[in-house]
Amino acid sequence: MPEIWLRYGTTDVALDIRFENLSNQISSSFPTMNEDAIKAALDSVPVSENMLVLVLAQSRAAARTVDSIAKAAHARGLTGITVDVLPVFAGSLRSNLSVLNSGQSAAPVSINRVDYHSLEDRMKKFGSTVVISQTTYDPLFGFAGAPTTILRHMHADKMTEAFKARTGVPAPGIENEMFRFAASFAENIPATAVELVANSSGIAGIHVGPPAEAFARSVSQLKSISVVETDPVKSVIMSASSEAGPHSTLAGSLNSLWNSIHAVREGGSIALLAECRDGLGGGALQMFAEGRLKAEQLMQTPYMYGLEHIVYLQELCKRYELGLVSSLPHYYAKKLGFVTFSSVKDALDKLLAKHGKGHKALVLSDADITLLKLRG
Repeated sequence: MPEIWLRYGTTDVALDIRFENLSNQISSSFPTMNEDAIKAALDSVPVSENMLVLVLAQSRAAARTVDSIAKAAHARGLTGITVDVLPVFAGSLRSNLSVLNSGQSAAPVSINRVDYHSLEDRMKKFGSTVVISQTTYDPLFGFAGAPTTILRHMHADKMTEAFKARTGVPAPGIENEMFRFAASFAENIPATAVELVANSSGIAGIHVGPPAEAFARSVSQLKSISVVETDPVKSVIMSASSEAGPHSTLAGSLNSLWNSIHAVREGGSIALLAECRDGLGGGALQMFAEGRLKAEQLMQTPYMYGLEHIVYLQELCKRYELGLVSSLPHYYAKKLGFVTFSSVKDALDKLLAKHGKGHKALVLSDADITLLKLRG
């Protein structure tokens, strides 16, 4: 048997699959920057007194960027640096900052867990603003980065308007109408953006500049290194990368599913490993699972975080068997349309029982930052 390990929360679990049942094993393989190049890129980020650093990512790469900016400011004697982070990213970012500074005499960077509705009003209180984000795939905008994250979390009215232009199915990796909406919106943000392209092996790119420009360059790089061609398959067993964030809530984990589902034949199966130790992720998923948001209300309700996931689940559960290995209560998972598995072994056993003992499954790790593309 091949030795395959998949991430599940903060641990790795073994997938005991026979060679004859393995179609392919795919994981990300980013060409990472060397230390001198990383330092030079981070040193190019402007720092000043009375500066706001807004963090829109939770990864180790984001933590390193925050730490670098804080140390650069300290070295220049600048004390008026404020670091804000959205609640959805705060827990994992704090953990990554603590790990980064473990064994050092300096205390980890102090961050503010904030949830404000107007970035513009917040920025007016500071002399300059730096926005740190990490570019990934997004089922609604095609790609996620500073422009899309600011829209989704800080501009409910504009987000509701943009949501009406969505396609009916997930569209990761496609520069669609919503992508162009976000890019146009970003042109009016008077800040310096640091857009990161990274995986668990390290940082592949650091793009510094105006938000729309930095986002465009990071999107171009991500597309060039993270798309993997595959033949259509009957089933996929997948997990996100070793970063904690994509595993912590179901809302964060579902992007992995949408990056891969188009490679599965209709009537096929997907088993997603997502511990979800912090639950569903609030917002629309929480409301729907608890019965406070009904299926017939989805098209009329103003946008709320995670609403697109429910819309996609409602449609795609009719075409695929969507399975979940998670610590979530099975009641909630089933309410959202998932078939639940008790373990990765249970998932594999049931896939083989459903599709036949000679069935071949595709195994995908780093599903949050890998986009499957059908050959031809």
